[in-house]
Amino acid sequence: MGLSRFEWDLVVALQRDPRAPYAALAGELGADERSVRRALNRLRDDQVLTCSATVAREGAYGWLAAQLEIGCRAGTSDAVAGVLADRPDTRYVAATTGDVDLVVELVAADPATLHRLVVDELEVLDGVRSVRTQVAVRVVLTAMDWAPDGWRSPRRQRVIDGKPEAVGGELDESDLAIVRALGEDVRMPAVRIAQQVGLHETTVQRRLRRLTESGAVHIRADVPPADLGFPLEVRFTLQVRPDSLDAALRHLAGEPTLRALYIVTGPSSVLGYSVHRSTAALEEFLAGPFAALDGLLGCDIRVVLRAYKRNGVRVPTAREAASE
Repeated sequence: MGLSRFEWDLVVALQRDPRAPYAALAGELGADERSVRRALNRLRDDQVLTCSATVAREGAYGWLAAQLEIGCRAGTSDAVAGVLADRPDTRYVAATTGDVDLVVELVAADPATLHRLVVDELEVLDGVRSVRTQVAVRVVLTAMDWAPDGWRSPRRQRVIDGKPEAVGGELDESDLAIVRALGEDVRMPAVRIAQQVGLHETTVQRRLRRLTESGAVHIRADVPPADLGFPLEVRFTLQVRPDSLDAALRHLAGEPTLRALYIVTGPSSVLGYSVHRSTAALEEFLAGPFAALDGLLGCDIRVVLRAYKRNGVRVPTAREAASE
C-alpha cells in the first residue's frame, strides 16, 4: 500500500522516537491528537507499521548474530521461509536473487548452540539443500538507524565520525521485565510499565533511557521500505582490505540509502542492506559509493525479492493481510 503524506510524516516521526507521546507527535505534525491516534492505529491494525523492542544480544552478551545463506530444493523455498520466519530465534528472513534462495539473520547464545541449530535443525529441514553460515563480528547499523528522509540516528553519526560505539552491558531482571512489557506494547506508558514490573515510574524512565542510549535494547517503529517509496531492497557483501575497513564503514554509513551494515566472518568482511527508489537509483549507488571505496577487492549484489520477517516480526502475505 502507498502511504498518504500525513502517514509518511507520522512514520518518519515514529522512527525517530517510537515511544513519543501522541501529543508530541501531534505537535510535530501540526495535527490534532485524535488524527494521530487514528492513523497510527490504522497502520498497526493493517500490519503496515510494526513496533518492536529487542535485546541487542550481540552487544549485551558478546554473542551471537548469525547470517545464514540457505539453498532450497526446487519448489520448497516458500515453505522453508515460512518455517524459518516462525522460529523465535530468527530476526530477518528473505528470498533473494543469486546462488542461494534465502537469507536469514538468527540469534544464538554461543557457537555451540549455533552449530547444533545448523546441524540438527536447519540442515535437516525438509527442502533445505545447503546452509552457509557467517557470524556478525560487529553490528554497525540496524534498520532502526535508517529513515526515508535521510535523518541520521545517533548511532549512524558516531560511525560516520569514527567514534566508538556505545557498549550496552548485561541486563538484570528488572531490565528484562521492562523489555517484556515493551514486547506487549512498545508504546506502553512508563506509568503502566512501572505498575506491571513493580518499579517506580522514574526508575522505569531512567532504565529505559539507559537501555536505549547504550544500545542494549533496540526499540523500532518499522514500515516496509516499499511503502515509504523505496521498492528496491538490495543485500550486498564486500571484500575490503583490512587496512581500509574503518574508512569503508564510515563512508558507507554516510549514504542515506544504507539500511543496515555488519562486519562479518568469511571471505567478504562487510555485509549490508540498502534501499532504492528505482533501478536507476541503484545504479547510481553502485557507481558512486562503491566505486569510491578504497581497498574494495570485490562485491556481490543481490535483490531482495520478498521479506518474510523483519526486525523479529512476521511479515504477512497479501492473502493473509486481506483475510484479516
